Amino acid sequence: MWLIKFQNKHKDCILSPKCIKHQITDFVYLINAWKDKTHFNYTELHILQGTESDKKNFIKELRKEKTIKKLEIKGDHIFTLNQEPIKKEYYSPAFDPKLIFVKPVEQRKDGLEYWEIAAWDKASLTKLLDIPNFQTKLISIQETKLGDIFLPSIHPKLSPKQKEAIELAVANGYYNWPKKTDLNKLSKITKVKRQTFQETLRRAEKKLIPFLTENIQ
Repeated sequence: MWLIKFQNKHKDCILSPKCIKHQITDFVYLINAWKDKTHFNYTELHILQGTESDKKNFIKELRKEKTIKKLEIKGDHIFTLNQEPIKKEYYSPAFDPKLIFVKPVEQRKDGLEYWEIAAWDKASLTKLLDIPNFQTKLISIQETKLGDIFLPSIHPKLSPKQKEAIELAVANGYYNWPKKTDLNKLSKITKVKRQTFQETLRRAEKKLIPFLTENIQ
């Protein structure tokens, strides 16, 4: 199996400006693509990371995009049907069915994308580096045995506040060693009492930890 990692930025991306503006990280799965006589169509799955208010503002702007013809929300999952001019068919290598998305495309708050994709053949991966309008910086490409695949639909159910608390803690380095933040700083960001934030975070951890450790051999 071959695995590629690269950083990317493209000037006509509709997600990047919104991620920067609303300080949202958008985890994107490219589901499928097809063309008709006049358009290049594709479906994406988005999983947003950020505060609930920032997510709502991000989605509000996303609905206004002319190229997004349909948008459906189911829990934390946002599905979009995008319709581009037929000339945008040059994006089709990113939807190659030979690709295995080890992780979703990570559209970060700084406007950069991070891709990590596997395939049985190297050629399917190197084509991604030649897509027009992609400004790619190769991090690595190597032959390796695939160990982990991120599956976004398999996770314990968290409340919106619990999800926001755990995402905020991760994003600010609460679980780093040494810690980059503490409960007092995190509670100030969310504008709630320290005890309230700590309890919400603990409830989220209580749901997540058994899920993460149940398959450890």
